[in-house]
Amino acid sequence: MANQFYTRSVSASERLYRLLLLLYPRAFREEYAAEMLYAFRDAYDEASQQEGMLGMLRLWRDFTYDLIKTACLLHVRSWAQPDALRFAFAIESAYRTDIGRTRMTNQDNLFVCAPDDKHLLQEMGALFIVTDGMGDSQIGSIASDLATQRISEAYYRSHTDDPLASLREAFREANAAIQQMGSTHDTLTNISYPPGTTCAAAVLRDQTLYVANVGDSRAYVLHDGQLRQITRDHSLTVQLVERGEITPAQARTHAQRHLIYRALGMSDVEVDCFREAVQTGDTLLLCTDGLSNQLEDQEMRAILEHYDPEESVQRLIACANERGGPDNITAVVVRVVAG
Repeated sequence: MANQFYTRSVSASERLYRLLLLLYPRAFREEYAAEMLYAFRDAYDEASQQEGMLGMLRLWRDFTYDLIKTACLLHVRSWAQPDALRFAFAIESAYRTDIGRTRMTNQDNLFVCAPDDKHLLQEMGALFIVTDGMGDSQIGSIASDLATQRISEAYYRSHTDDPLASLREAFREANAAIQQMGSTHDTLTNISYPPGTTCAAAVLRDQTLYVANVGDSRAYVLHDGQLRQITRDHSLTVQLVERGEITPAQARTHAQRHLIYRALGMSDVEVDCFREAVQTGDTLLLCTDGLSNQLEDQEMRAILEHYDPEESVQRLIACANERGGPDNITAVVVRVVAG
């Protein structure tokens, strides 16, 4: 008889507790309700066995108080920060790097990560990187690969609430690693140029895009049919255009268009950082100069606007190769499909 009463008591208590869990925001319930129910069952069993009815009443008092308090706090937080308890975006992405038509090696590299861990994704966002290595033989490839590796590791290790600060510090770590590699690597003897790489990195978190760059790899955002370059090239030709000495069209064919004055691997490199709001339907493009030097902005816009990310990447690289493919070509396309 006592066992039947206890069984009915547990069943009724669980049903009541499930109802009380409805007080929590939906996103929180979906993530934690099962775990909280298990914890309640364990606590209920322990209280009933050790203290009987009085213990169960105390348990209900404590659980109800904590549940109502935390549920209210979470609702207030969700009203003040609407994206805090949900993933404020869903994305579609595609990426590819191509050797081009004339180079013997591919010194470009890329990295794409949208963490499977929901908490890490919510806290740190999705990370996208493109790099374009510089140096003799395979040295540029080593530098660009090292940059993507160190930046991605350092960014997700930082766990700060400021993505731009995390990106900036990650770039500094990569810069130091490339400098150290340049001074110690056995294969770097008798090279004409020290190792280095350009880099453009972007973090998409909630409904904000955070971008950092060094060199002439670029980040663009397509919004409402307008393609806008977010980054600023650290190149000689951009300086000449800004001074009015040449036109943007002349810069594309200028003899010194590949000369840059900032790159990872240089001493005390300065990192440019940008912050942009994004909306559903917006598209991010990260690319190396093997793409941006071959296609006009309006040509890239037309492709990004009319095709999904996978088709966009294929067409962008195909167009650059059709125009000779004189350099390695890398493109990462990310579309915000929900927000």
